[in-house]
Amino acid sequence: MLARRAAVGATLFVATAVAALLTTPASAGTRPAPVDHPAAAGRPAAVAPRATCQQQSFLEGDHYSAVQIARLARDAGFSGNDWVTSVAVAEAESAGWTRARLINTDCSVDRGLWQINSYWHGEVSDACAFDPPCNARGTHTIWAAGGWTQWTTYNNGAYRSHLAEAQAAVDQVNGGGGGGGGGGTGGGSWQPNTAYTAGQQVTYGGHTYRCLQSHTSLPGWEPPNVPALWQYLS
Repeated sequence: MLARRAAVGATLFVATAVAALLTTPASAGTRPAPVDHPAAAGRPAAVAPRATCQQQSFLEGDHYSAVQIARLARDAGFSGNDWVTSVAVAEAESAGWTRARLINTDCSVDRGLWQINSYWHGEVSDACAFDPPCNARGTHTIWAAGGWTQWTTYNNGAYRSHLAEAQAAVDQVNGGGGGGGGGGTGGGSWQPNTAYTAGQQVTYGGHTYRCLQSHTSLPGWEPPNVPALWQYLS
């Protein structure tokens, strides 16, 4: 393969609010389009960096919500299913941190919300990679030229765990809603024997949760008890 090998492990997650260093291996970043992709036609063979570094991951900058990322992706040109995928990929790659960095073992650096690699996509400067709108535009250009298989968390499937949240964010942006507040019908306090839809927000025990999968609640299915159905927000 022309691509560098990315470490297999946990995706970036929110560890602290500032400069969090992950102690588990990260799995993120962009690489060239596969050799059999049309975007690779006529392209010289890519040569991986000949350097060795200790892999390190940092979560830095501002922490963007899925809705903020969805707005960036829309403004960059994403639409339809690829819009949803773009939000899920960003969440899997950077956990929403605008200055997230993964220093790879080959010493290249994956940068920003969509972890654009400094070696394979050197056309995207650091200034652009760490600027959310510019990172989104660079991501759209890279995606348009070679598809999502250039992102590690797409290939290893890590982005899938963020699809429900990404869809809810896209739906909210499509509906013109702002941040905060309940989404969809049947919001307010969680109640048993009630139908909830993906993306809907409820309160329970003084905390806010977002529905990850449409379902009808049952007694004992309180949001803290079923994390597969509810995501804790605040």
